[in-house]
This record gives sequence, structure tokens and C-alpha cells, in this order.
Amino acid sequence: MNLPRGKGYFIWIASRCEGGEPARIAEMAARAGLSHILIKIAHGIYNYNISVDLPAIITALRSVGVEPWGWHYVLGDNPVGEADRAIRRMIELELTGYVINAEKEYKNRPAAALTFMQRLRSGLPGATVGLSSYRYPSVHPEFPWFQFRSNIDFDMPQIYWMFATNSAQQLQRSYDEFISMSPMLPYLPTGAAFTEHGWVPMATEVVQFLDRAVDMGVPAVNFWEWYNTRTYLPALWDVIARYPWPAEEPAPAPEPPVGQALVMSVVASALNVRSGPGIGYPIVGSLSAGDQVIVQDIAAPTEAWVQHETGWSAVKYGGKTYLERA
Repeated sequence: MNLPRGKGYFIWIASRCEGGEPARIAEMAARAGLSHILIKIAHGIYNYNISVDLPAIITALRSVGVEPWGWHYVLGDNPVGEADRAIRRMIELELTGYVINAEKEYKNRPAAALTFMQRLRSGLPGATVGLSSYRYPSVHPEFPWFQFRSNIDFDMPQIYWMFATNSAQQLQRSYDEFISMSPMLPYLPTGAAFTEHGWVPMATEVVQFLDRAVDMGVPAVNFWEWYNTRTYLPALWDVIARYPWPAEEPAPAPEPPVGQALVMSVVASALNVRSGPGIGYPIVGSLSAGDQVIVQDIAAPTEAWVQHETGWSAVKYGGKTYLERA
């Protein structure tokens, strides 16, 4: 599964972004330290962003190491047609992955959601698929969460703290709600970088959102929306561009001594315990400095993750060491 990593941005109307010029879009994405861009490719059963050369934009992004993803606003009236549209667009554009933007139109329509997902998966069996929807599932119980989430690979909720200032607290509440749902999925939130109805997010709020996301160890964050930020909030674009998302630096996997258990000690102030070997897996617990674990398994050869009694933990991440041999 190829999850987005690092910082990303949504593009709604591509012709408005840098004049729709592929080279300029790619240049700005690279200069901002973005790892992925999510471009709207369809709305309901219809293609979207047909007035620009999407293949050229996709090629330009890849040339600077930025992954192109597609997103699709779905309406629920024709779930088979919507799924077929997504399948065709994903195949013809050769995108890295696909994100479903489903909201009020799919409320109280579990059958339509199930039909859409089954059709989508039959046509894109190997694609990485995410869901972009409400930040708090508890507030929207009529949304068909189970039908969508049983067939996707990650959650990408919209944490838009409009007319509030508690970005980090809203992110934490959203995360806590999603990891308590079944199935547990990787969590990749989208933050607010737009102005609407006179509201403007402050730079401090965006930084707090990013700081909390890094502390939580999520694989990636995204922001809505490129044109709005660049046009109305250029200073905020610069804040996001300068934010140093930590690089994932795998360390060599330790090898347990023959005939005896490998015991490791936590050398950081805190260490997340996850359900699998990677930051894309949900957090299921935590350890503190001085705690010791008996290693049961090691994820090798490229990632230094060890399994112990309570789950999986990183030996080293983002240049910081968390576990050492006892």
C-alpha cells in the first residue's frame, strides 16, 4: 500500500492554480516541500478539470518527485456510474492513488455507498484508496462510514476549524474518534488553509495543527486549497512551505543474539506502540523512557521496526533514536 507521506495540497480548479501551467505548478510544489498533490479528476459521473492538460501536470509533478493523486466528489445518485468514471480517470491518468470525497449526498444511503465501493474495487483492485469526509464521525452517524471504510486503505478527514482557534484539539478529537472505529486505518488529516465567510486561519493555528500531527506520528497531512491559499493567504502558504516535516530515516534492523532474547530499552521520553511495523498503522499504546521490551520480531530489511509484547515500535525515526539494546 502506497500511502501519501509528508505535506500535501488539494487542487480544486487546476486552471486557476499558477494559470494551469504544469511546470509552474510542479516548481511551486517542489519549492514548498510538498510530497503529494491531490487533483480533482471527477464530479459525480463527469470528468473534472478538462480545460487543462492534466497529463502534463501529472508528468511535471512526478519529474520533481511529487506524487499526483486524484480526488473525486461523489453524489450517490448513480453509484455505478460514479465508480466507472473513477476507474476510467484513474487508468487514463495513471495516478498514484485515489481519494473519495463523500459528504452529505451519501448520508442515509448505505446501499449506494456499498454499490459504489464494490464497483470501484472490482475495477481498481490494486489501487490505494482513501476517504475524505467529516472530521467527527460521532456527529454524522447517518453517514455510511462502515460501507466506505470497509473497502478503503486510509482515512483523510477534513479538520476545518472555521470560526475557532483550537486546531490541535480538533485534530486530536478527530484522531481519537477514528482510531476507535473498526477497521482501524491509517489516519492522514487535511487542515484548513483557506478563507471563507470572513474567517481566516492564523499562522499559529496552522503550525499547531502541524505540530500535533507530527507528535501523533501520522504519515502525512494535507491542506485545502491551493488556489485559495496562494491567492488570498500567500503568507500562510509560506508558513506551510517552511514547516520542516520530519524525514523518515530507517535504521538498520537489529539482529537478536542467537539462543537468547533481544531486550531493548526506551531511550526517548515517549514511544508510540502501533498495530503494525510503520507509521501508517494506528497507535495502540505508548511506552516511557526506561521501559524495556523483549523483541519478538523485526521488520527487515528496509525498516527498523520491532515487535514486542504490546505491538510494534520504531527503533529510529526522523533522525531520533527511540530504542537501544539493553
